[in-house]
Amino acid sequence: MNKYTLHSLHRWIFIFMGVVMLVWLISGILMSVPQYWFGGVTRYHQPTAEFRAVNLSPAEAIARFEQQHGDRLDVERIWLVQIEDTPLYRIMAANAVSGFINGLTGEPFEFQPALAERLARQKFNIDTPLLESIRLTAHNHTYPFGELPVHRLRFEQYSGQYYYVNEKDASVSRSTILSRIYNGITSLHDFSPLDTLADNLKLRMPLLVLTGLLSLAGTIIGVILIFPLRRKRRRSAG
Repeated sequence: MNKYTLHSLHRWIFIFMGVVMLVWLISGILMSVPQYWFGGVTRYHQPTAEFRAVNLSPAEAIARFEQQHGDRLDVERIWLVQIEDTPLYRIMAANAVSGFINGLTGEPFEFQPALAERLARQKFNIDTPLLESIRLTAHNHTYPFGELPVHRLRFEQYSGQYYYVNEKDASVSRSTILSRIYNGITSLHDFSPLDTLADNLKLRMPLLVLTGLLSLAGTIIGVILIFPLRRKRRRSAG
């Protein structure tokens, strides 16, 4: 490999690494800035669950949940939450199976679009007509990463804003144009966009290793290029 080829490799490797480091620097600085400065807000508050009103045991709730799905499930988590005035068992099982069981009646509780709309209106004091209500079960350009499923809503006078209601905890997030730009830039810091492609860990580790190897290769090439110059200088000095 001649000197010209080594110079070209060295230059392009560190141009690439310079871009990567610049992206990490900018996204890291932005991550230290509160998201609400850009209009993005998430509100989690729910009423405290009234345990005394629940007359269904966790075992009974799991049995009703399995009956609903028609199979024995490997339940990983179960906890009590309250959405509006209804105490619910939130159940999560293997293979991304999850749902709610009403703690009063034992009936399955479905997270309906009307409920998502009420929660968004209550938490953000919205009184304008609804323009759009869509239940998202997969990521898209408006919701590239985050928990699923969510309900995406838009209202009049706030057409540039999206409201996402999370079925897991009934939290409501507001997304503005500026906050989407903010999230897009900061997501580059931890490779969050990889979540939309495949298992994040399967892509993140090779990418980090590749970045490290490129830095090492560029450094080694730089050292190789320096030594011949030093030898030439010593000869000319002699």
